[in-house]
Amino acid sequence: MKMKNIPNILSFIRLLMIPVFVYTYFAFDTYPASFIAAGVYLLAWITDALDGYLARRNNWITDLGKWLDPLADKAMQFTAAICFAVDNLIFLLVVIPMFLKEMLMLIGGMVIIKRKNVVVQALWYGKVATIILFACAFFRIIIRNNRILDITVAMLILTTMIFALVMYCIRTMKTLADTNDSAESNRDGGK
Repeated sequence: MKMKNIPNILSFIRLLMIPVFVYTYFAFDTYPASFIAAGVYLLAWITDALDGYLARRNNWITDLGKWLDPLADKAMQFTAAICFAVDNLIFLLVVIPMFLKEMLMLIGGMVIIKRKNVVVQALWYGKVATIILFACAFFRIIIRNNRILDITVAMLILTTMIFALVMYCIRTMKTLADTNDSAESNRDGGK
């Protein structure tokens, strides 16, 4: 096994943890047993932090990892949101926008890849949003059936997602504008 593949293996393990999380979330749904599902969720987050750290520190960044890592992250976040929505429909306010946000970001990322031939990586606001989403979900996994907490968590997650989406849209438009400006200056310079 090549050491360079360790971050990808950690991302793959995180994907395999999704059904384990779903099982533990519904099987151990009362406090303090809910710590089991929270532990699975925490372990998934630790593998995310570890694979990113190893990839950057050792320059083990691969094309597969650029896709696999965010896929595993988003799949776990989306799964947790769906589990929350099963418990309380207020979380549909999170699930539907989360799905739409990820589709918009996927389309925007694909456009940038096609025009600039680079993979869009997470920026500071994406990382902050991920940490806020993790913390909200972690507390929601442990403490359930608390209407005030559910409303607070749902609104905080929704606000965080909207902020990250707006920031990524601004960044995508700027990147595309820079690409168009560069293409126009190349055409003008060639005359």
